Amino acid sequence: MTNTLNRTYRELSSPYFKEVFRLIDKICNNLRVEYYLIGAQARNIHLLKGGIAPCRGTQDIDFAVMLPEMKVYDEIKDGLEKKGFRKVNEPYRLVHDKTNTVIDLLPFGEIEEEGTVRFTDRETELSVIGMKEVSAHVMKVNLEEITIKVSPLEGMIILKLISFSEKPDRTKDLDDINDILSHYFDINEDRFYEEHADIVDEIETDDFTLLAGSRILGRDMKRILKQSKKLTNQIEHVIQNELGENIGSITKYFLSQNYVKDYELIKNIFTQLLKGIKE
Repeated sequence: MTNTLNRTYRELSSPYFKEVFRLIDKICNNLRVEYYLIGAQARNIHLLKGGIAPCRGTQDIDFAVMLPEMKVYDEIKDGLEKKGFRKVNEPYRLVHDKTNTVIDLLPFGEIEEEGTVRFTDRETELSVIGMKEVSAHVMKVNLEEITIKVSPLEGMIILKLISFSEKPDRTKDLDDINDILSHYFDINEDRFYEEHADIVDEIETDDFTLLAGSRILGRDMKRILKQSKKLTNQIEHVIQNELGENIGSITKYFLSQNYVKDYELIKNIFTQLLKGIKE
């Protein structure tokens, strides 16, 4: 776990989240439940760490919640309902009406079976592949009066690659992946020459920060992936799909959004990412 960072709700452009965070933190602590922040708000915290203003705001908050049994999950949701949240159709989602905030509580841990959680009341299945591995590498962030655990960026990339591979219509996962790839070198520049100077002469000058950042990202992902051979194989398979003869889905989307200037650049990005994972 990394050192604790200090942030404010105003920095996140989300002052209305203060009450939501406080309520969730109190209920989870009372039930002795570990949780950590994932999704767009986690991304924004990391961007701020690098001095980068988040480009996209959101009124959604996503949490990964480690549970021993579904009974505890129901207790969390019941407790939140008493504090101004209401349930909706999705069994993992609640809405805080006062702030119009949508929260997803994504359960994982002992309740999962082969990376899946089943909600029997709605006959819904939720993939939670990678959440357990990422949970071992969370960082702490002080949000004024509470300390919250946050997924590292490399953990977010893992979760989003898995998510998109399972649901290719979730292009917002690819938007977040692009945001992280675009800024990963800047956020980690202080560590670059101390920990990754060996790649300076290997990577071409053009697009150096993007390619070097991808290589560092791959190396950081490896710390999480080495906990599970199955997870490693899944992530490598997703990346290999972008390096084959046929243009992959992520590559097509990046090109359509002008996130990269050409096909060769994105191929180099995924090449560096895969190299970092395999080193």
